[in-house]
Amino acid sequence: MLVDTDYEGNLQPRLATSWTPDETGQVWTIALREGVTFHNGQSMTADDVVATFQRLVDPDSGSSAQATFDFLTPDGVRMVDEFTVEFALSRPVVDFPAYLNSYQAVILPADWPGSFAENPIGTGAFRLVEFVPQQRVIYERYPDYWLPGVPYLDRVEAITLSSESAVTAMLGGDIEMTSNPAALPLFEGNPDITALTIGTSGHDGIFMRVDQEPFSDKRVRQAMALCMNRPDLIASVWQGLGVVANDNVFAPVFPVSPAPDDQRVQDYDQAKALLAEAGYPDGFSATLTTSSDTTPLPAMAAVVQEMLRPAGIEIEINAVPAATYFNTDWLETPLNITNWGGRATPSQYLTSAYTTDSVWNASHWSNPEFDDLVAQFDAELDFDRRKELASEIAAIMTEEVPAIIPFFINGVTFVRSNVQGYVPDRIGFRDLRFTYFSPSS
Repeated sequence: MLVDTDYEGNLQPRLATSWTPDETGQVWTIALREGVTFHNGQSMTADDVVATFQRLVDPDSGSSAQATFDFLTPDGVRMVDEFTVEFALSRPVVDFPAYLNSYQAVILPADWPGSFAENPIGTGAFRLVEFVPQQRVIYERYPDYWLPGVPYLDRVEAITLSSESAVTAMLGGDIEMTSNPAALPLFEGNPDITALTIGTSGHDGIFMRVDQEPFSDKRVRQAMALCMNRPDLIASVWQGLGVVANDNVFAPVFPVSPAPDDQRVQDYDQAKALLAEAGYPDGFSATLTTSSDTTPLPAMAAVVQEMLRPAGIEIEINAVPAATYFNTDWLETPLNITNWGGRATPSQYLTSAYTTDSVWNASHWSNPEFDDLVAQFDAELDFDRRKELASEIAAIMTEEVPAIIPFFINGVTFVRSNVQGYVPDRIGFRDLRFTYFSPSS
């Protein structure tokens, strides 16, 4: 990737060494690191970066990056010289460098033939040497990595295990690292295992299609939000690894995020009153769809089901395989729970899932005032004014409730005591460049 984030969420150079906007924040000049080679030995230049982003935002590519980079077209990326690239955006985006840390934005050769599993030609510290779907991935140290002396490890193997098998393997010393939050009670007090936690903007959201009854009435959506016991959700679903949210995407980890003026708490009396006003005095029934094999969405669905029942809302859970859910269901079903990973800026949520024309607008929500404020937020250079705009945007989301966002997740990685140098990432990437085993191992 061109840009990295550190433990505090600050942007750091990776394949890009600097990023410079014009006076509007609409045209960005990116200086590239020299001396970088791909895993096939060829040098990385501006041609490769231009080709990578043109592929990502090509309307015919099918890439999910089109939702992330909605402000970029293939014609907006051009080479200035061998190690300089210019991005001309369709609108000002002052957080543009943070988007370069998006998970889709892996730099590949200009002549890359496609299929990363068959042609894994990246620039990273490790190169892919074996990939068996749903079983294992094996990486080996790339000796010509641009940062001298790293990585420290010669080989990394990532294996697919059930939650129970991962716990058993970790306790038995067969693996050195895992990240299932449900394992926290099983590992607590174990001197051989350390839990590394970090605040993130990741969240599990309950999305309601506002173009379909009963969710077309915001009083219904507000009532459902009032049924949520947010601290209990964090405790039961994420083992206490989270912070309460107020149905908007402005996580505490973002410096621009406002403090909630009026934190929503569980209140069944108010929820029932709102349902009665909306024409549902006896509640209603609905089907809640989610991914059956994405931890911990099935568990969260079960808890949400119980929290809605006292208000007369009877929920049937429809858990389907992730391959089905994330292909179509999460954008089409009237009511669903979806997990969102961490992002480097709130705009990456706002413009990909909540503005009117956003590709991942699972709520099918449209609010012109909201859209205008988001555009202003993206274009505003003054931090204090951005914070004011963030407060206005957050207030609209909390009031309109296109999605119930009850908490932000604290990420956790469990490592054995012999693992040193690993630092968790707010976005959820696993950087093993500086990880090593202590001499006693």
